[in-house]
Amino acid sequence: FFFNDTATTEIYTGETLFPYTTLFRSALSTPKCKLPKTTHGGRIMLFYYHNEITFNCQYYRTENITNHPNPHCHTRVTSLRTARDFSCPHCHSRMYSYGAFSVLIKDFPDLPKQKKYIEFSGHRFRCTSCGETITEDIPCQCPFTRVTWDMALWIIHLLKCHTSISAISAMLSVHWSTIQKIQKHIMDKALAAFETCLKKSNYRPRYLAVDEFAIHKGHRYATCVMDLETGFILWAGLGRSMADFEHFFKSIGLSLLSRLKAVAMDMNASFNRLFQKYCPKVPIVYDRYHMQAQFGRDVMGAVRLEEAQKHRQEAEALKEYTKETNNPELQKMAREKSHEERKLYTELKKSRWILLKKDDHLNERQKTHLLDILSEHRDLAICYAMKQEMTRLFTLTDYEEALAGWTKWIQAGLESGIPALVKFARQKQKRIKGLAAHALYPINTGKLEGFNNKIKVLKRIGYGYRNMDYFFTLIRFHSLPKNYSSPKFP
Repeated sequence: FFFNDTATTEIYTGETLFPYTTLFRSALSTPKCKLPKTTHGGRIMLFYYHNEITFNCQYYRTENITNHPNPHCHTRVTSLRTARDFSCPHCHSRMYSYGAFSVLIKDFPDLPKQKKYIEFSGHRFRCTSCGETITEDIPCQCPFTRVTWDMALWIIHLLKCHTSISAISAMLSVHWSTIQKIQKHIMDKALAAFETCLKKSNYRPRYLAVDEFAIHKGHRYATCVMDLETGFILWAGLGRSMADFEHFFKSIGLSLLSRLKAVAMDMNASFNRLFQKYCPKVPIVYDRYHMQAQFGRDVMGAVRLEEAQKHRQEAEALKEYTKETNNPELQKMAREKSHEERKLYTELKKSRWILLKKDDHLNERQKTHLLDILSEHRDLAICYAMKQEMTRLFTLTDYEEALAGWTKWIQAGLESGIPALVKFARQKQKRIKGLAAHALYPINTGKLEGFNNKIKVLKRIGYGYRNMDYFFTLIRFHSLPKNYSSPKFP
């Protein structure tokens, strides 16, 4: 392992942490000291690196070089291991050396925006019996990368300080894909450790929420499933169709859903059909927010704009009438009436939130204005009454009462004669059981909708992601419960 100062620190060997000061002093006093073995059966490579100081460590030799083709490489590490130190991992027979290799590994630089490489020279060995070949490990190299553990640990700590990948790349002269690999390796370790803890505790989720979120422009979506009790994202995948969401049931297994009591979702047909297919006994609870938001947009909003357009058309007709008639009194009356219609049009256009707010959230002026609007517009008054009744139905706790209430509500919408309300009631006619299930299980997707905002922030910080596997891992990592401390990335 490489160090650029003599401060007391620790050496990472893949599985165990060893105090640096103790081993360094013992290495200086005993050049051929026996170093602790790792759990993989190998030995730790230990040496102190400085521009002018090199020393030999067991199995490795270090030296400063000045004539390397790469001007940023000033250190060469040569392995002193022989075939006697290895045995075949398959048949445990003796091996012989049949080749060598040399690799450049990027180390932590002395100054920002500089590069520093280490050249490692090792051997390849072949079994005398089965012919299998192995390549000597590089103990100071971070897995899946061409950087040292010294560099990797600095990258990890900078990521923990919320430093962006682009800033780390510019500071340490490391490609952003290398930083992503290190971060994904750490996140995978943390998620695996958390899932191991869940398995030991015989974890089975009871309440789930399913929702989609946008990942690119052009209506490209991804789907995630959250445990409402812990807030952990159990699964995230690309797409929102039935074929895409079916990967959720195949990846986690139906045994994990054995204690599932209810699922909250919007009215996406893919989610509904697949849960009825794989978990037919689990009740589906349609989200209250999506129901009320859709009613406010597709019914209240549509009817309000339709009534406003009637006032505007009436004002335009009166304006044209003033140009056609020559009677001054009629012209004056038409102008006044046109002004009143234009004023009603403007007020109705600006009354969106007055119609959508709860009664107890309105002040006296707004209440008076609301009564004036409802008294002058019959269709809006009917839709407002339906909205109030919908709010009451979502507060019920008795399933039979809720089922009867929703049935009457749908029937009233179908018989209202208002096109927007009739269309909305016809769409929800097959969803009555899912709406009434809210009385038994008052759950919703609000927690997942809040986490979707965090997903948007992650997407904005990264200016989008090319690797969807990395993006979904990042989403699941950020959903780890706050009371859980990961041994790899606390």
